[in-house]
Amino acid sequence: MNNRDELQFAYQIKRRLNADGGKLPAATLERLRAGREQALGRQRQAVGVARVAGVPASFSFGWLGQLAPLVVLVGGLVSINYWHQSQQTLEIADVDAQVLVDELPPNAYLDKGFGAWLVRSGQ
Repeated sequence: MNNRDELQFAYQIKRRLNADGGKLPAATLERLRAGREQALGRQRQAVGVARVAGVPASFSFGWLGQLAPLVVLVGGLVSINYWHQSQQTLEIADVDAQVLVDELPPNAYLDKGFGAWLVRSGQ
């Protein structure tokens, strides 16, 4: 059943109850009243939840709702990239500071023989 068929069915029930409502037993009328109250309570609760979230119950996000996750994803990736590059910059600055503070002159690190000696000596 699609939405249109359900709506037509509901109108048929409404017309029938309005026409024959006085002929129904009191217990049946009471059950119908309780069911109506329950349905209205659920509707009020659904509208209340939507209002608490700051969104009207009939509001549809449309294309904006489909675009929002993409915007969040791109923002997250940009943030991660920024953090990663700042970490690399800090690591490079740390290495530069250690080279400048070390006892060896910076030219020693450029000597190919010194690198081979470090590898052989295990330092």
